[in-house]
Amino acid sequence: MTRTIKFSALALIAVVVLWACGGSAGAKEVGEKFLNAIASSDYETAKKYATKDAQASLDMMASMAGGEAKGEAAKIEIGEVKEEGDKATLNYKENGTDKTLDLVKEDGTWKANWSKGGASPVGEAIDAATEAVGEAVDSLGGAVDSAAAAH
Repeated sequence: MTRTIKFSALALIAVVVLWACGGSAGAKEVGEKFLNAIASSDYETAKKYATKDAQASLDMMASMAGGEAKGEAAKIEIGEVKEEGDKATLNYKENGTDKTLDLVKEDGTWKANWSKGGASPVGEAIDAATEAVGEAVDSLGGAVDSAAAAH
């Protein structure tokens, strides 16, 4: 009986140690994976490292991109990360320009947190996509007006 208890206790300790060592990624690692995925237009991978709010925007971007990568991937250089509780700021360079990415803990895991117009490649891509859609709508509106005037 005591042999079974000792074996069970040893197995429990091993499980706890292995679980603790396999903990979630840190803010810097999550930020780097997120930024590299965005830079290469890999929105599905980026969603794994994004907050729930950001995932909806990534879905929109993926649908606008039509599943194809656009242009050359940006060159990302990861800098320092500053953590304060459940929030972090990651400094990085995108094609030589200094930028920051905000991260937050969501359900105990670090996630990239940004919003439309934020200082991140995703925010800039959303701005560019929104502008392109607006121009397309304006152009379509002009074509409809011209067609209506011709009749």
